[in-house]
Amino acid sequence: MAEIVNLNGFDIRFEIHGKGIPIVYTPGGFYPLEKGRLMAERLKALGYKVLLWDRPNTGESGLLFQEDNLLKIWADKLRELLHYTGLAPAFISGGSAGGVGSLYFAYLYPAEVKGLIFIAPPTDDQEIWEAMMRGTFLARAEAANKGGMAAAFESTDETLDLFNWPNQFERVAQKKQQLLSMNPQAFAETMRVWARSWIASGFPYFAGLSDEQLSTIKIPMIVFSGSGGFHPQHTAEALHVRLPHSTLVIPSEYYGEIWDQILHDMEAKGDEYFDAALAGRIDEFVRSSVQTW
Repeated sequence: MAEIVNLNGFDIRFEIHGKGIPIVYTPGGFYPLEKGRLMAERLKALGYKVLLWDRPNTGESGLLFQEDNLLKIWADKLRELLHYTGLAPAFISGGSAGGVGSLYFAYLYPAEVKGLIFIAPPTDDQEIWEAMMRGTFLARAEAANKGGMAAAFESTDETLDLFNWPNQFERVAQKKQQLLSMNPQAFAETMRVWARSWIASGFPYFAGLSDEQLSTIKIPMIVFSGSGGFHPQHTAEALHVRLPHSTLVIPSEYYGEIWDQILHDMEAKGDEYFDAALAGRIDEFVRSSVQTW
């Protein structure tokens, strides 16, 4: 079902589900598009044309180490993909890190966005973010500086490496060779710069954007709080306060009697079951936004 297109010399893997109002869905973490298929299935049934994709440096899309901000790389390539598929402008949605990327896209390219859907903003816990920045970026940078590129991709004890390089190498064998051929100092510096960009304003859970930058986002937006733990309610509330055109939904209150079942499905089957459970409320938001045009 998925296909790979080369846009401006870069491979992007994507798939499209359904017909109707265009909506992009990016799953949490740095997960590949397979994690979005349940959401796509439910939105398709409600009359949407859903674009799923592997972000650069994830899944089966290509590797790109040229920009000073990974979120900007994602935004630039999503914009190219939207124009290639003829889906721009679209509703842009994502869960957790996928929501972070969606938020940055809306900030950078507001003309490409009809509405923004941010599911479960991640934690503001500084210790967790320090561990995640280390596991995802800084530990690899240190290893490359000390032992070269081969050392950078040896097994580590870091549990929060969002890139999940072993899975990427299993999917696309040449990725490892591409990385091994890189200059280790250039690789290390890029990883350090990417880590700094996430925490530029002190708000990595808000895509590194400052309060002033967030206030410029005038697009209709809905923010869903998470289920607790790594996705606490208070970060969704904090984002809502900073976005003048946003609606806040607390799923535990909105879904009431079926909330325990949503949590059970998520814990038993995966985080994607939490995001997909929100499809009906997402539909309400999109339809109400369309009516105001």
